[in-house]
Amino acid sequence: MTLFKRIFKASAMALAVGLANLGAAQAQDPVNPLGVSSLDPGETAVTRTIDLGLNKSIIIDLDRPASDVIITNPLIADATVQTAKRIIFRGVTVGQTNAFVFDLHGRPLINLEISVDVDTKVITNMIERYVPDARVEVASANSNLVISGVVDNLVQSDQITRLVEAYLPPDGTGTVINMMNIRAKDQVMLEVRIVEMQRTVVKQLGINLSGATNFGDAASQTLQQVFDAATGRPLFTDPILGDNTAGEGVPVQVLAPATPFSNRFRINSANGFALQGGALGGLNTSAGYTNFVGDAEQSALGAQIDALERIGIVRTLAEPNIMAVSGESARFLAGGEFPVPVGQEDNQITIEFKPFGVGLAFTPVVLSEGRISLKISTEISELSTQGALQGNTAGDVTNEGQLVSVQGLTIPSLVVRRAESVVELPSGGSTMLAGLIQSRARQTIDQLPGVKKLPIIGALFQSRDFENQETEMVVIITPYLVDPAKKDDLKTPADGFVNASDAKTVFFGKLNAQYAEPGKGLSKENYSAPVGFIEE
Repeated sequence: MTLFKRIFKASAMALAVGLANLGAAQAQDPVNPLGVSSLDPGETAVTRTIDLGLNKSIIIDLDRPASDVIITNPLIADATVQTAKRIIFRGVTVGQTNAFVFDLHGRPLINLEISVDVDTKVITNMIERYVPDARVEVASANSNLVISGVVDNLVQSDQITRLVEAYLPPDGTGTVINMMNIRAKDQVMLEVRIVEMQRTVVKQLGINLSGATNFGDAASQTLQQVFDAATGRPLFTDPILGDNTAGEGVPVQVLAPATPFSNRFRINSANGFALQGGALGGLNTSAGYTNFVGDAEQSALGAQIDALERIGIVRTLAEPNIMAVSGESARFLAGGEFPVPVGQEDNQITIEFKPFGVGLAFTPVVLSEGRISLKISTEISELSTQGALQGNTAGDVTNEGQLVSVQGLTIPSLVVRRAESVVELPSGGSTMLAGLIQSRARQTIDQLPGVKKLPIIGALFQSRDFENQETEMVVIITPYLVDPAKKDDLKTPADGFVNASDAKTVFFGKLNAQYAEPGKGLSKENYSAPVGFIEE
């Protein structure tokens, strides 16, 4: 046997043994019995992840020539083969895809996991240029831009957000996700002082005249019997002698009035007070004159004068301290609520309560350490009968024939003074909302027609009712940036309060014991409170 034949035979035997061993190995592999291999994304040694900007390109240089380039979704990214070892990939639309590059023998050269999104390098450079103190980062996520980091105040946050919004896709598909943190204090305490003064002036001057006279003596004269003044017996005239006797004969009669007065004339002026509904008091004087004829009143004259001037002052004061986090709202109400029926369903009336009193609402926004934006709404309201809703009184008859009357529902109205404003203040700075002045004057004059224009005399036939109401409200606000305090540092007016003993209450009129030790007085060492202390 020649040498060539021996070599060929040995090679064939080795190949057969190798194929047998390979078949045995494949038969023993339960996971991959057929010997098929796969190239999954992100699981090979040649996998690379790249972030490709929209409409931007990246150059890939290979160590050996490439034969095939496969892109899963060409609509997201495409490839240009410049040479056998250089490929240029370009981002077309926002999304994710991958690409495989193989050599001449079909072996993978590189596996690219491509993410196409908005390029944030330009945005970062723009932020560093215009807001240099900010420490933020911008990342893209499916056309959305995510901002993270720390800024000094809300102004910087707003500036960065507006800069990033300018780089959103023009089709309007993306949004800005703000994940920034603000270092400035965001807890605001608002100190408010609300003062309202009401001044009321009422003047009343009323003059009422009355007069009466009786007349008609001659018009009512008749023949009347004459009586003897001594005996009271009627007198008679002897028809023959003509002397008056108390006996029988012709009765003696004379022409005399039948009644004291047969005609009467009376005049009165009754002027009221339309605004107040009646006289409120004050000076009330009257004068009169009466004339008698014999025992009968013939004429009378009288005058009554009501005069009043009333001045009243009402002061409303509230000093609330409210705290809220930046961007959140806080409310305060010192007053009450009254029920108002708002509907009826299944014979049941639904009640809603309306608030009234001194109210305040505010929303702070911390712009920086030296700027606080405040949206303030304050009002003072009170119940009033003016403009109130008065229900009708209903009546019904029961089976027993009794009349039942149901009083109608009365819903009061509200007199409201309200102010709303948006201001910017530093921490500890104050501003005043003033000029909320309301003046209302009402006046009525009741006069007698015909004589009201007569000088001097016309004033006797009129009444005057005058009312003037003036209201002014002032609101002083002061915001503070505050930190939480320790519990031991907070005091209340009730701290240190002790009820007095029975002996001190009975003999000395004491209601509470002393706050401090005798002779030391009150100081910040033994007493501290944000608002005053209890006094007897």
